Amino acid sequence: MRLLTGLTMSAVLATGLLAAPPALAAAQTAVSFAADSGDSCRRGFTEGSLERYAGPVIRPTVLVEGLVSDEGVPTVCFPDNKYTTATFDGYDDTGLVATETAKANDEQVKFAFKLSDSTGVRTITRVVVQVCRHTNAPIGTSYCGKAQEYKIP
Repeated sequence: MRLLTGLTMSAVLATGLLAAPPALAAAQTAVSFAADSGDSCRRGFTEGSLERYAGPVIRPTVLVEGLVSDEGVPTVCFPDNKYTTATFDGYDDTGLVATETAKANDEQVKFAFKLSDSTGVRTITRVVVQVCRHTNAPIGTSYCGKAQEYKIP
């Protein structure tokens, strides 16, 4: 009986140890990001986190979570009839792998999405974040803030 209990405990322990590495591999350090539209009123901005998910999946993925704001905070500036986009471009050593865009219009919008190669082969090593403001009118100007680059560990 004691031998059977010992073998059972060993089997449970071995199963737990074998299951642990994928779960640990999934938890990586998140990288915080922030970018703005470059205007003096901080009309458009985005902030959040980028996190590599390298767990037991076929497709290497970067999880992107945060918010994009368009005139979503109090300011002394008058509304300008524009909306804000935040673009996230994922790159590897050879070029662009994936891109996603989040949009807000006179509000703050939370987002969460995954950046990954559609073929599931290429791994994103850096993400470039840029915030732009675009006119809601048929004719008008658009402008963008400085692109911010983040290395993915």
